[in-house]
Amino acid sequence: MNFEFEKNGELLASLKTHIEPADYQPKVEEKLREYRRKASMPGFRPGKVPFGVIKKMYGNSVLADEVLHIASEAVYKYLEENKVNFILSPVMDEENARLTEWNEGNTFTFNFEVALEPDIDPAADSSLAFTKYEINHDETDVEKYLGEIRERYGKFEKAESVDDKSFASAQLIELENGEKKEGGLDKFIHLRINTLPEHAQKFFIGKKAEESFDFNVDKDFPDADERTEIFNMPIEEARVMTGDFRVTLNSVLSITPAELNEQLYAQVFPDRHIESEDQLREIIRQDVQGTYQKEARKQFYFDVQKELKNKFDFTLPEEFLKKFIRTRSEKELTEEDLEKGIPFYADELKWQLIENKLIKKYDLMVTRDAIRLHLKELLGLADMDENDPEVKNKIDQVYEIISQEKERFNNLVDNMTDERLIKLFEENCTIETKQMNWKDFLTLVNEKN
Repeated sequence: MNFEFEKNGELLASLKTHIEPADYQPKVEEKLREYRRKASMPGFRPGKVPFGVIKKMYGNSVLADEVLHIASEAVYKYLEENKVNFILSPVMDEENARLTEWNEGNTFTFNFEVALEPDIDPAADSSLAFTKYEINHDETDVEKYLGEIRERYGKFEKAESVDDKSFASAQLIELENGEKKEGGLDKFIHLRINTLPEHAQKFFIGKKAEESFDFNVDKDFPDADERTEIFNMPIEEARVMTGDFRVTLNSVLSITPAELNEQLYAQVFPDRHIESEDQLREIIRQDVQGTYQKEARKQFYFDVQKELKNKFDFTLPEEFLKKFIRTRSEKELTEEDLEKGIPFYADELKWQLIENKLIKKYDLMVTRDAIRLHLKELLGLADMDENDPEVKNKIDQVYEIISQEKERFNNLVDNMTDERLIKLFEENCTIETKQMNWKDFLTLVNEKN
């Protein structure tokens, strides 16, 4: 087995691997003998089919499978042994591989592209300056929250047309030449009109059930974050939306707000035993303040990411990223899809690289013990002895459930990692604290983001 490694730029290299007969023949023979042991054919006892027959039937496919497997493993082993720091996964030149003549005894050559890890050393120190926001609430925030609660638990009735207080359901479809696009986006959406951006509300107000309107998403809703809010979709889908769409209203509802009474209090906060409006308002104040603190920390972390991505302004190999995304995508991607999505993917990957360097440098890896301690706090058991059998059993049960749900487990680890990084920068960087109200904070966020 031989290799040829060559750098093709600052962050890209090619790796050619030559797989010789001695590398693959023993494994091919072993696999074919395994086939023979399991083979059952008319005229032969089970496991007694002549080896030559098995080889003629399966030889080429087994040869291809084994050689490709060996080549892939060999690439990773070469990179590890030669201490080549790389990102993502090496990408095989599939077009060249398809031309391979699978003849036993040949030496097989495969070409791989390798994206190299940028040589960066991010740090959290006093040379970096950030602003922490302390958001002050006032009673208008409490009134708004209370109004939303009363609407949420109020009585819905059919309405003649949409106004700013309406709830609506609708069908969103993608268009092509004014007609529904075959295989295009087609989804049901729920809308609370007064939560939509003002320019979006104008499309809906005055419309009746079964009425439609068309729009161009690039012109009318260019902001991907707004699209996620308006059209109830993940940010990844929102970013690749392009062209013309149609919204058809299915239903329009008005609402009579719920009365402020103990029945409502029990519905909203069943574990709080609220007996008066004053108690409800105080709980709302606490919730509002908690929400504001959470949003302020998110903005702080966003500013940290933005600063570090600007400071380490390396350019990832775009063509390699396109190939990598294509090999991992479950659906066929057009060049247009890739052109639209690649800037966001590259930006997220850039932060991931910086983040990994920070985690390693400052020993911030989230361990199993750290997760268990976090769960202990979430379960309200922070002051109890973890070695207590009952406490340990509760933590074990929750950990077992979460660890079996991959997405939920990853989200938990990601959130814990984010908190560790936020704390790292809060404690080690130059921090200015700025106080403001919620409205001014939202204005600032819209301007900065």
